[in-house]
Amino acid sequence: MTNFKSSSINAGEEKEHSTSSPARHYLPPVANYNDRLAELEIENSRLHRLVAELLIKNQQLRKPD
Repeated sequence: MTNFKSSSINAGEEKEHSTSSPARHYLPPVANYNDRLAELEIENSRLHRLVAELLIKNQQLRKPD
């Protein structure tokens, strides 16, 4: 199996990764993951609100006057 330098993950340490899961090496740090999760939840809420507003406008436009 290939050995990877993990300088970006382990602050310059070089380790052999033949026994651990390869997917583990691509996980972002927990703080970044939590920050990104919070950003995505906020964006998801904003998009839900936008869809609701557009549905109301669509209903209003379809109403006969």
